[in-house]
Amino acid sequence: MGFGGGGGGTTQTTGIDKEFKPQLKRGLDISLQRLEDQVKGDQDIVAGLTPEQEASLGAKTKLAEDAISGRGIYDIRKSQERDLKNLLGKAQGASSRSGNLGSSRSMRSIAGGLGDLSSKQAKDRIAISEGGVRSLGDVGSTRQEQAQRELDGMSTALNQFFGRLQGAPKTTTTSGGGKWS
Repeated sequence: MGFGGGGGGTTQTTGIDKEFKPQLKRGLDISLQRLEDQVKGDQDIVAGLTPEQEASLGAKTKLAEDAISGRGIYDIRKSQERDLKNLLGKAQGASSRSGNLGSSRSMRSIAGGLGDLSSKQAKDRIAISEGGVRSLGDVGSTRQEQAQRELDGMSTALNQFFGRLQGAPKTTTTSGGGKWS
């Protein structure tokens, strides 16, 4: 068996099917215009935060800062002082009624009760402050994630544009000369 006859070689042609060329050109023109607008800054690449999200982040920031510093609704010093005075008064009253007011045992009991309440209040204040720190960190994370999406937006737009170029439908035609015998 051998190869013989007429001309030689193989020709291979690839390209876009004619029927798809108008749609492809239109799509690429739109993509290119959008990309150019994004590069110039005329068009957003990533949607910004909504007014509600901005307001929420602002309020969350203020609450977090208040929790950390013990201001506003997190200012619990007066209620702590009131609770300690109430406990002291009740303990002294009970001690007086029992005839033990001023005894060392009574004073130790009162001091222990005040210490326990004060310790619980301090732990509660620490928990509130730590919660504020976490909330403030959450706000920072949300803002950083948004900023990163905006930074990544241009790369995404470029990748989409070039992906569209590569994904265009293609036709492959092979022709050759000669014949096998």
